[in-house]
Amino acid sequence: MPEHPGAAATDAELHELLDGLEGDQRESRLKLLELLRREGVELEVLRNAVEADRLALLPSEIALGVQAYRFTPAEIADDAGLEVEYVQRLIAALGFPKPDPDQRTFGPDDRRAAFRLRQFRDAGLDTDNLLAATRQVGSSAAHIAHAHSEIVANEIIDPDSDEFTAAINLRTAAQELLPLADEAVSWALRAHFLELLSNDIVAASKPGWFGGAREAEISVCFADLVGFTRLGERSGLERIGTVAKLLEQVALEVTNPEVRLVKLIGDAAMLVSEDGAALLDAALRFIEVGSEAGKDLPALRVGVARGPAIPRAGDWFGRPVNLASRITEAARPGSVLAEASAVEAAGDGFRYSRAGEHKFKGLKKPVKLSRVRRPKGE
Repeated sequence: MPEHPGAAATDAELHELLDGLEGDQRESRLKLLELLRREGVELEVLRNAVEADRLALLPSEIALGVQAYRFTPAEIADDAGLEVEYVQRLIAALGFPKPDPDQRTFGPDDRRAAFRLRQFRDAGLDTDNLLAATRQVGSSAAHIAHAHSEIVANEIIDPDSDEFTAAINLRTAAQELLPLADEAVSWALRAHFLELLSNDIVAASKPGWFGGAREAEISVCFADLVGFTRLGERSGLERIGTVAKLLEQVALEVTNPEVRLVKLIGDAAMLVSEDGAALLDAALRFIEVGSEAGKDLPALRVGVARGPAIPRAGDWFGRPVNLASRITEAARPGSVLAEASAVEAAGDGFRYSRAGEHKFKGLKKPVKLSRVRRPKGE
């Protein structure tokens, strides 16, 4: 635990921080203040935490190093040998607001991240590509942190507990559970990285593998929730969060070793696969599993396209990605629409019916679409 210089708060000064509290609330606050004083937290830190209504969070913040010395982006950039613009872009790529150069709110972990960026750059990696990868990491980390915070809020912290008990439970969670979460994330990252690496070793035997991003022929599917925008206008945040979580659960359930979930974008999920049949099967399963979720999940519609695309920082870019997204908008609720290349790649294991030609923005020629169904009897 970091040391807090300065004289310890007197009893009288601690009691000044109890204004407005009575009975058990007052006793709980005093017990927490006395504990923090014994642990060396100075009066000014206690006073700021009380004024910000964050005293119960202070023990866990200290355990996580939040109360350690703070740096500015300009200082971090100078220490790491980077332009301050890169440090600002690094922080923004993680999903946080772009800071001012002199904003003194960043800790040792942020400083180490800047040094890592410098090491990657010195190793010859392109800075823009690194920042693109950081955006993916930031987005994934935000989902992971949210999931773990829900566990802490719902299963560890009793909503009826007093301030002292809540503070101690939060600190215990920070000290004991966060390292376990770090290990779990590191394990998952290594496992996925090794899987991708093994696939790349196989791909390396193909001509033109070296020299920039590898273009690949893939099928792309977007699954979109019908009426999600209107739902957001009528429903509370808790309802919207439940729907988003259900969409993620369905997306994860329909993926397999041949079909990968690339990303979730609010009311839509994107899947890709080099195997056209596997992708189309997953697209149909999206509708089927979504229907099993019942009324809690709005109806889904799915669009599928195929063509050459380029992977970058965990995402895919190219014509089939844009086309699949547009085809989804043309699909009816509970249906899967696919263009000709995706149908051809999927083969005869499905039933197809003509859905006409559609003119999409940005495309000169209309696109022939087919509705996809399971074979009769399945």
